[in-house]
Amino acid sequence: MSNGAVTREAQGEKLNRMVVEAEGLRREFGSKGRSAPCVAVDDVSLSIAAGEILCLLGPNGAGKTTTVKMLATLLAPTAGAIRIDGVDAVANPREARSRLGLVLGGERGFYLRASARDNLLFFADVLGVPGGERKRRVEKSLEAVALTRRASDPVEAFSRGMRQRLHIARGLLNDPRVLLLDEPTNGLDPEIARDIRALVRDLASAGAAVLLTTHYLTEAEQLANSLALIVDGSITVTGDAAGIAARSGVSTITTLSLDDALDSEIAHLQSIEGLGQISSEIRGGRTHLHLPWNTTPDDARVVSVLRSMRGSVPDDLLTRRATLEESYLALVGGGATT
Repeated sequence: MSNGAVTREAQGEKLNRMVVEAEGLRREFGSKGRSAPCVAVDDVSLSIAAGEILCLLGPNGAGKTTTVKMLATLLAPTAGAIRIDGVDAVANPREARSRLGLVLGGERGFYLRASARDNLLFFADVLGVPGGERKRRVEKSLEAVALTRRASDPVEAFSRGMRQRLHIARGLLNDPRVLLLDEPTNGLDPEIARDIRALVRDLASAGAAVLLTTHYLTEAEQLANSLALIVDGSITVTGDAAGIAARSGVSTITTLSLDDALDSEIAHLQSIEGLGQISSEIRGGRTHLHLPWNTTPDDARVVSVLRSMRGSVPDDLLTRRATLEESYLALVGGGATT
């Protein structure tokens, strides 16, 4: 995949300029048979600077997709304000839409019997790309997602990963100031997902403001400058990965595995002061334990307990910083992120 293949005209803009500003967003849906409307999003505020990647995380039904659709002008907010690159997106949705690229992905959204190139030419017209720019923009977008050699093939012959790349190419056609990416690597092979992540970094480096949703928390940790956790329609935590860990109360994890671990042994470990709820899973005939610390880790106490129970300490005992996934699960109680 070509690095730096998409060069934005605004490449020289200051990277601290806010390009996405949302304040007090609320979205209600109809109340058929209910005494009150269903509130999907309530008082959500966020901002994204040029060159910044913000990852929106949350469990199923938390309000992520509704928030993205409001920012994309596909849904009008019940209340609140949105500005996209300085444009009031509520009052002037068409103008705001011309400044953003939306990538929802999935298997649909293209004319399957038409070629990739013809599909993009059509969507370039829909997006209002000037006639003299259509072909150049289409070829640049195809190059950016490594589909130039397949540009003449019908989309029905494309794999799922290729269609996902074509979705991203469509999102780049109008040289957007803002990119809204909803799970852009979902279902892709690891190599293609790696290339998509590299492309997202390139676009942000060129000055795009990027809002990303993903259920791959390792991906969020790799890409995002900042994170926002949305639960029950409201943003509850914002910050970087270290800030999320601090808010979760789990910043350090001790891991180890035991042969034939007994419930009484796990209970003995659980009694160590400063530990959160121990979790376990059986893999490869061994019980793998995760010991989350709510305070400063006490490795010496863990070693002492293990020696008293078993007479030895497993070779794989390790105390390390909690991953974003572990901190996230501590915050949402084990909910999935998709």
